Amino acid sequence: MCGSISIAFAVGTSRRGGRQASFRGIAMRVALQAAQEDRFGSMAKQMGRWVDQVIGKGFHKYSPDEAWSPAINLYEDDTHYCVVVDLAGVIAEEIELHPDGDVLVLAGYRQTPGVSEATGNVRLHHMEIDHGRFSRSLELPGDVDTEGIEAYYKSGLLWIRLPKKQ
Repeated sequence: MCGSISIAFAVGTSRRGGRQASFRGIAMRVALQAAQEDRFGSMAKQMGRWVDQVIGKGFHKYSPDEAWSPAINLYEDDTHYCVVVDLAGVIAEEIELHPDGDVLVLAGYRQTPGVSEATGNVRLHHMEIDHGRFSRSLELPGDVDTEGIEAYYKSGLLWIRLPKKQ
């Protein structure tokens, strides 16, 4: 799972961040989502095809004022929870992580990916990689020891260890 984790980010308090995900009830929501995908999956595919026809394939609306939300995996064992966050391309110094009451707040910034060895004019034809500000808030279970939160960033993944209270 998380293994040994060294602290790499300051743990403090803040007034930022809304609740976007919850550890409790996550399995129920995943099961409900899977059932809904069966029912609404074909409708979503049809809508996607319609958008591709009307706007063009590969259209991705970028709004610089909106923060994107990184994908996470959540694990639990007898002594702790482990959150793994996909932050490929983010510089470690651009990551902010702290508890705010019963919410874990993650925020930061990812630079716009560019062509490193371009010659002449560069034209962008397709963009799917999120960039700019990101934000993710996770409701903490009541048994998390917020004083013992540890995290490290390696190979584009942020590993957050949330110990359970003894």
